[in-house]
Amino acid sequence: MKRVETKIWLTPDERTYLDQQAQALTTTRGELIRHRAVGTLPTATVNLAAYQRAVDAAARTVSGIPRQQLEAIVAAAITAIGKPADDQAA
Repeated sequence: MKRVETKIWLTPDERTYLDQQAQALTTTRGELIRHRAVGTLPTATVNLAAYQRAVDAAARTVSGIPRQQLEAIVAAAITAIGKPADDQAA
């Protein structure tokens, strides 16, 4: 199916946040937005409440790191844990 370009306006912080999330999920910003918008993200093995608890725990453990960066780190860790061992490069 042919795709049609759709523009959105983001603040610099929003764009940075999406870039960090996309990088943590090893995808592009556009793919991340598309999947979130149309609900085609794979079913998560970690629900939102568990993810938020992990971010809160990380925030309590370390200080001085902006929450957006902690969220990206937690997302990357969860993604890495969820990948089969043969998909992970050394």
